[in-house]
Amino acid sequence: MDTVLIPQPYLTVAGLISGFGITVFMFRIQRELQVRSQHPNWPNWLAWADYLVLAAIVVAITCVVQPLMFFQHPGVRVYAFARGGCAAASILMLAYPFAILDHYRIEIGAWRTAEGEKPTARHKGEPVEKVLVVLGFLVAAVVFAMILWRSWP
Repeated sequence: MDTVLIPQPYLTVAGLISGFGITVFMFRIQRELQVRSQHPNWPNWLAWADYLVLAAIVVAITCVVQPLMFFQHPGVRVYAFARGGCAAASILMLAYPFAILDHYRIEIGAWRTAEGEKPTARHKGEPVEKVLVVLGFLVAAVVFAMILWRSWP
């Protein structure tokens, strides 16, 4: 008896991740616009951590939603791709809170201020933030590849 695969769980995960990601990203854009209006001479940028959210949105939509919607009867390979996309997007979102904490020097990055750097000093990428972002991308890519490798018929 063949197992019947249904897309709803994957679409639910992708919808939650992309919806949450878009909300977080809009908050970050508002934050940068507020900084711009209060400090017009300061540079504006996306934090390294923000790229985790952007990537999670892209992965959720391109690896999960689009393939499942494109094929009328998705096969095992499409479901494997969707499963890998859900896992990868989840890992990217998991890394985000820790990376953004370092970006804002809350808990993780507080040592830089304690060592004498001004609290108002702003950097596009903070040291631990960079490590966490790169690690998040690497782990997400490895998990995606492993799921595809183990699921491919």
